[in-house]
Amino acid sequence: MVTTVKLEKSNVQAHTDNESIGAQHADLLFDILSTQKALFTEGISEYDLIELLKKAPYRFFDEDALRDPLVLFKTHFVLFHVLYKLRRYWRRVDEGELSIHALNIKLVAKQSVVEKKRDGTVHRAQLEEVDTLADYYLDWSNFENADRNSVDNLLDEFWQRMAGEKITVVQPGEIDEAHQLLGLCEEGTMTLALLKRAYKKNLQLVHPDKGGEQEKAQNVIHAYHVLLQYYSFK
Repeated sequence: MVTTVKLEKSNVQAHTDNESIGAQHADLLFDILSTQKALFTEGISEYDLIELLKKAPYRFFDEDALRDPLVLFKTHFVLFHVLYKLRRYWRRVDEGELSIHALNIKLVAKQSVVEKKRDGTVHRAQLEEVDTLADYYLDWSNFENADRNSVDNLLDEFWQRMAGEKITVVQPGEIDEAHQLLGLCEEGTMTLALLKRAYKKNLQLVHPDKGGEQEKAQNVIHAYHVLLQYYSFK
C-alpha cells in the first residue's frame, strides 16, 4: 500500500535558500553516481544508465524522459553535466579516468591512460576534443538557454518532474524514517541549508569512498530526496 503525501504542512515552514531546484538535483545526481564506482568500472551505456535512474530506489528521471525530444535533451544534458563533474572529481582524487560516451561510460585505471599517452599527438587531440565537450556540458547556461523562447513552460514541467512535485508517493512511515535516518526533527522550521548539512554529514559517514557501504549511502541519498520533495524546496 502506498500513500500520497501532501507537500503542504501547516506546522512546518519550509524556507527557500538561494539555490535553484536544478542545482539541488544536479548535486543529488552527483552523489548518486559517485556511489556507483563498480557500475562504471564495468561500463554502462547512457540509455541503460537513464533507465536505471528511472527505477527504485532512485526514481530520479521521469518515465517519459526518453519520449519527448525536448525532455530527452534536457535529461541528456543534466546527466552529462554531472558525469563531467564526476570525471573531474575522480581525476582530482586519483581514482582513474571516466570515459564518457553515449554508448559506453566507463571508469578506467589511471595507468591505462598513461600508457595511451605514449601514442603521442593523436591521443592528445582526442583529449582536447573530450575537454571541448566538457566545457559545453559543464556550462549550465547551455541547459538554461536551450530554445528559451519556445520552451519555458516545458522547462518548468521538466524540473517539476525531476523534483517529483506533482505527486509524491511513499510507503507509510517513510517520511518519519527519512527524518530519523538524517537525525532531523520534523517539528519546527526546516530550511534547505539545515537539511543539506544533515545529509552531507550522514553521507560522509557511509560513503563507499570513506570506507562505508553502498547500500547505506543509497539509503541516506534516498532519505534526502524524500525530504526535498516533502518540504518542496523550490
